[in-house]
Amino acid sequence: MGLALMMTLLRAALLATWLVLKPVLGWLFIVIGLIGMPMPIVNGLIFLLIGLALVGPRNRLIRWSRVHLKLFLRQWAAHPAPLIGWIGRLARRSAQQISRQHRRLRWWWLERKARRRALADQPRDVAPSV
Repeated sequence: MGLALMMTLLRAALLATWLVLKPVLGWLFIVIGLIGMPMPIVNGLIFLLIGLALVGPRNRLIRWSRVHLKLFLRQWAAHPAPLIGWIGRLARRSAQQISRQHRRLRWWWLERKARRRALADQPRDVAPSV
């Protein structure tokens, strides 16, 4: 019983540590990614994506920046200069397509998880042992 209690306490401590370290590591990777973007040696995009995955889409700053990027693309697409407006519309369509693909992937993932859970919950017919 003492070992089970120690394992439970250790698991709780590791979870609490991870909940604190996850955003810190995420922001560290985002900073490394931003610094590494213009450098030819370090591929900053990889670090940026890892950081965004660790911080998560529910972070206020990330949500704010996503909304303002969409507003900027909308203004850019409505620009009266033909070339700038065309590039803005192209960027906006690309952002919409990426968002749509992400949403569909998320739906597929949730459906897949639900199907697997439903299969795991079904009773299995076990042949009687003779």
